[in-house]
Formats: sequence, C-alpha cells, structure tokens
Amino acid sequence: MKTITTILTLLLLTSISGRILACSCIGQRTVEEEVKHADAVIVGTILSKKIVTLTDSTILKIYPNDTTMRNSPMGKMKIAHYDLLVQDIYKGKITNDTLIIYTGLGGGDCGIKFEIGKKYIIYGEKETYFGQVNNDFKFPKAINTFWTYNCLRTTSYLQDEIAEIENAKRKYIDKDEVIFADPDSPPTFKDGGDIGLKKFIQENLRYPKTVDCIEEKVYIEFTVDTLGNVKDVEIKRGISPSVDEEAIRIVKLLKFISGTRNEQPIEVKMIIPISFTIKH
Repeated sequence: MKTITTILTLLLLTSISGRILACSCIGQRTVEEEVKHADAVIVGTILSKKIVTLTDSTILKIYPNDTTMRNSPMGKMKIAHYDLLVQDIYKGKITNDTLIIYTGLGGGDCGIKFEIGKKYIIYGEKETYFGQVNNDFKFPKAINTFWTYNCLRTTSYLQDEIAEIENAKRKYIDKDEVIFADPDSPPTFKDGGDIGLKKFIQENLRYPKTVDCIEEKVYIEFTVDTLGNVKDVEIKRGISPSVDEEAIRIVKLLKFISGTRNEQPIEVKMIIPISFTIKH
C-alpha cells in the first residue's frame, strides 16, 4: 500500500509540474493592444539576476510534517529575479528608479533569458501568468515588481517599437479627462482642483475673432515643475493656429501644487483637453 501511495503521489506531482511548465502562446498582440493590456511598459537596463525557488503550497498542506515531501524537487519551482534600472516609463505606477522583474527560466515555462547590462522594453503584469495556470505556487508580489514572459511583447530595445508605443499612447488623449504621468500624487490645480481648473478655463478663455462656429477640443501637453509652474507647453492635437494659440495662452496662466513621488516634488507631464464651443 505504501508503494502504491508513493506512486500516486509522484504522478500527482508530475501532473502539477507538467501543467506549470507547459507554455502556449496563441498569436501576439499589436503594440497598441499590448500597451492597453500590460500593467507596466518600461525601458530599462538589466542590472543583476538571481534564482528564486518556490514551494508548492498544496504539498505543504498535504504533508505539513513530512520534510522529505516538502523538500522534494518535484514540489519546487525555480524562477528568475532580475533587477532593472528604469530609464523610461510609458505606463505603470513606478515609485523607484529600480524594479524587480520576475520571469521563468526559459523553455517550457515561457520565461525570458535577459542579459546583464542590456537594454530592454519590458511589458509587465502585476499578476504572474503562472497563477493563471496553477495556483499552488505562491509567487512574490510587491510594489515596483512585475512579471513578464515571452507571450508578451517584451524585447531588446528597438526604436521602431518605441515609436509605436508613443503612437499608441497618443491615442489615449481621445478621453475627455486630464491625463497624468505616474507620480504618487499628481499635480493639483491650486485654485480648486479639477473643478477649479475647469472653471478657470471657462472664465478666462477668449475666442479668436476669426472663429464663427466651433465645437472641438485642443489637447495640450505640458510639464508641471517642482514649484507648480507650467513649462514646455506643446500642442498634441490642435484645431487652427489662432485657436491653438489661445489654448497655449490659457495653459501658461495655470498654477499647480506640484506632483510628488516618495513625498518629494517631481516634474510631471500632463495632457489636458480645452473645449472651444460656439454654436449658431
């Protein structure tokens, strides 16, 4: 009976291990689809690597006092832990200049083998793809920690890929809202926050005399510096030279409470829509 039990246990463990190591990617998302899907899109350089060993939680529950089973290699999984020096952030709430990137060791587990010192574009997820297959292994989760694997678009640094990422982000400005970068606290308009900002624009907007009928928005990108002042104003989507000029004038009048990261003021890029409406 003991022999039968041991065989059944090994079959169970082999089955568990086989499910986790099976890697299947059906097609690949476009850059725009991946930017929308990923929790983080980051450019950075790999600083270091170490191997992390995880233990099957089911084995721990079934054999709480059996050290042989608890330490069995069939109840273990090895994954790679990489430290990444952040250089550019296109998406994701990042609060440090270094990140932890987890992935498999390669081969059947869909992991990616990064090279130390090489620059990559990382598409990351907060939830590991392993957990979607089998929940027996408890994977590390923390702030500034992401998972990636070869079913995503993670790749060595490619300028063409970056250009597509930037184009994909520009499409987000169709949303009728203020779009912030990813500080801990975004800049706040000094005189009443978002409501005060809309009110200020409505009260101070001057329509060019050349405009007779209009119902459109100008989207403007600018940077709020550490003192809350506006700089680097740029039209992202305009209407006409005279209307765009008025939108720029309005934005240059704005005053903010600066954004922060780790409780320190930082410069933050913003994009806001300014509505121009004249109906006859």
